[in-house]
Amino acid sequence: MRFLIFSGIVAFLSGVLLLLMPERLRSIEKKANKLMNEFISGIDYFIYKYNKGTGVCLLLSSATLFFVAYYLYKMY
Repeated sequence: MRFLIFSGIVAFLSGVLLLLMPERLRSIEKKANKLMNEFISGIDYFIYKYNKGTGVCLLLSSATLFFVAYYLYKMY
């Protein structure tokens, strides 16, 4: 449940930055790209090489997350 709340907070802050201060969000993105460039390039290669499997895994993961969120909502 905390993960869902954390994800909501991150999405909310990203939306606020995107609507009110897009330049600030762009500068944050550039700094993050510099830090993660080597790590991401390895992941990008894997994702594009196995795009169908990665897509199915992401869809299954999102379905699981939605189910857990729905279950927790109904339970509490």
